[in-house]
Amino acid sequence: MSETPSQISNLETAITDQLAAAQEQLDDLRQQLTESQRLATIGTIAAVIAHEFNNLLTPIVSYSQFALQSAQGESPDLELIKKALSKAFQSSSKAGKICQSMLGLARGECSVGVVPVQKIIDEVLLVMARDPQKDGVALRVQVQPDLMIHGDGVQLEQVLLNLLINARQAMLGRGGSLTIKASLNEAGDEVKLQVIDTGPGIPEKLQTKIFEPFFTTKGTARRGEPKGTGLGLSICKEIVERHNGRIEVASEVGKGTTFTIHFPAALAAAT
Repeated sequence: MSETPSQISNLETAITDQLAAAQEQLDDLRQQLTESQRLATIGTIAAVIAHEFNNLLTPIVSYSQFALQSAQGESPDLELIKKALSKAFQSSSKAGKICQSMLGLARGECSVGVVPVQKIIDEVLLVMARDPQKDGVALRVQVQPDLMIHGDGVQLEQVLLNLLINARQAMLGRGGSLTIKASLNEAGDEVKLQVIDTGPGIPEKLQTKIFEPFFTTKGTARRGEPKGTGLGLSICKEIVERHNGRIEVASEVGKGTTFTIHFPAALAAAT
């Protein structure tokens, strides 16, 4: 017995509704996965940040003690007190800024708009806290002034943070250089953001797989290093494409790796 046009129409409507519900669930899961990866990224550098906080708190305590001892003495040294309090204030201000940036990234507060590229880089380097030079890595930042990208600032920071963490981990114990470059193309309609390291490089046969979900080269991480989930670069790629951009990798074993992201340029006036 053939179905009536009314039955076919009802069936099509039901299928359409089910597909819409499935797509909504998929979007929710994708959002949850992105948020989970952001928190995992923060967890990866938690130990580094804790170490740097200890380095910041030590001079705060020391300088505060100097100031108190002098103030409580018979002849307070006002210059010493002023200098000690100034040093303590500098360290505490830096610690506060790190906390503020970390909380903003952890909360994932969505704020879509025109974001200065320099601000993205500054925030990420602040969150990383530890000076790369302490790990034998020379950091170079070459950013063309007034570069703007339209998008979610927190998600853009998440992408850059993932790339920098990967580069840092690749060079731990061997040293090298880490370069962050950002420039506008000749047509003025595209921002090119690059993260360049001189680490061990990625074998050519793996370069086509690194953006695939659950693929990781950190499955056999060295002792003390976390194993990778294989989601970091996959989610980076998704975030970049969601911002109408594209991400590419070029690497040579023994020489290093370059990640290049192309974003549509935005005008400051767009805000």
